[in-house]
Amino acid sequence: MMLSRQLTNHALIRNACLPMRGLKLHEYQAGALLHSYQVPIPIGSVAFSAEEALQKAKDFGEGHDAYVVKAQVLGGGRGLGHFKETGFKSGVHIVDSVAKVETLAKEMVGNHLITAQSGDAGFKCSAVYIVEKLGIEKEMYLSVTLDRSAGCPTFIYSPAGGMAIEEVAHNTPDEIFKMPVNLEKGLDAAELKQAAENLGCAEHADQIANVFQRILDCFVARDCDMVEINPLVLTTDHKVLAADSKITVDSNAEFRQKDLFDQEDKSSENAKETIAKKWDLNYIHIGGNIGCLVNGAGLAMSTMDIIKLYGGEPANFLDVGGSAQGEALVEAMKLVHDDEEVKAIFVNIFGGILLTDKLAASIIEASKTCKFTKPIVCRLKGTNSAIAKEMISAVSEELGIYYQEDFDLAARKVAQLVADMD
Repeated sequence: MMLSRQLTNHALIRNACLPMRGLKLHEYQAGALLHSYQVPIPIGSVAFSAEEALQKAKDFGEGHDAYVVKAQVLGGGRGLGHFKETGFKSGVHIVDSVAKVETLAKEMVGNHLITAQSGDAGFKCSAVYIVEKLGIEKEMYLSVTLDRSAGCPTFIYSPAGGMAIEEVAHNTPDEIFKMPVNLEKGLDAAELKQAAENLGCAEHADQIANVFQRILDCFVARDCDMVEINPLVLTTDHKVLAADSKITVDSNAEFRQKDLFDQEDKSSENAKETIAKKWDLNYIHIGGNIGCLVNGAGLAMSTMDIIKLYGGEPANFLDVGGSAQGEALVEAMKLVHDDEEVKAIFVNIFGGILLTDKLAASIIEASKTCKFTKPIVCRLKGTNSAIAKEMISAVSEELGIYYQEDFDLAARKVAQLVADMD
C-alpha cells in the first residue's frame, strides 16, 4: 500500500512539473492573472527592451534599492542557464541599481537562453520581468493540478521550496504533501489548518488558507491544467507571497479563455509544431533523423524507444490520434517528410478508430504533392489493414515504401536504412 501511494504521488508530481501541451503563460502573465484573483504577489513589471527596463525600474520609486531581473522564457531552469549568443550566465539576477537592470536587460532581451529543458537552440527571451527583492524568511512549494486517478484537482505542497520539486520527492518524500479537493464541498478548513502546520507556518494559517482558496478560484475559473508557485515565500515582515509562478491552460478551453490565448508567445515555438497545431496534430520536434508518424501516445513512445534500441534517432513525436483524417493525414505525412533532418520515415499505425486504409490513401495522396525522396517503412495493423496492405503494396516500389507487419522487424529495418546512409 505504501509503495502504491508513493507511485501515485510521484506520477502526480510529474504531472505538476513537466512541460505541458496547453497554453503556457510567461511568469509575468501568470503573476498578473493570479493578482486578478487576489493572490498576493511581489511588485513587478515587464519590459521588452533595455530602455524600457531602465524606466520600469525607476518607476518602482523610493525605498526600492534592489531588484530581481528574470528572463522571460517558456521553460524552467533559468537560473542555471546561459545565453547562446554571448555566453552570459544565468537568466535570473539580483542587482542593486537601476543602471544594472538596464545592463542585464541588454544581455537578455532578444537572445536565446539555453537551459536543461531547451536543447541547443535555447529559448528566445523576448522580455525581462523586474521584481522587487524580498526579505525572505522561508521558501515553500505549492501547486494545484488534476489528479486523474482521484478525478479532482489536487494541491501538492511542501515546506521545501525554491528547488526542483522532483528532487525533494526523490530525496525527502516525507516533505511532499497532497490535498485532494472536492469541488462541490470546497476547501476543508481543518485540512487548510493542517497544511499551514505542514508548511511550518501554523501562525500564518489565515494567509495560507487565503492563498490556497484564491489559487483554486483561478485554477477552476480559467480552465488551468496547472498552477505552480515555486517558491511560495514567507517574508521577514510576515507576509505570504507567490514569489514565482507558472501556469498552463487547457488547450481545449480556448473558446472560453480567448483573452489568455491572445497573450500566447509563439516566438519560441518550432515552425513544424505551429503547422501541426493548425491541423490538430500532436507534434513535438526532437531532432533525430527518423521521422515517426503514429497514432496514440503509448505507441508513439514505444516507437521512439524501439528506434533507439536499434541505434536510430527519432526525429519527432507525431501522434495523429484516432480522429485525424483526409487532409490532416496528408499534411502529417508531408510534415514528417519535409523535415530536412529526417533521412527515413517510420509509419506505425494500429487502426481502431483510425482506419488503416484511410491512412494508406493519405500516404498515396501526399505523394502526389510531395515527391517522396526518403525511404518509408510502413506498418499498418488493425481495422482494414488487409485493404491497406494491398493499397501500399501496389505503389511500394514506385514510392520507396517497405511494408512490414512485425513491429520489431519494421523498427530494425528503418534503423538499418539510416545506418546504411552514413
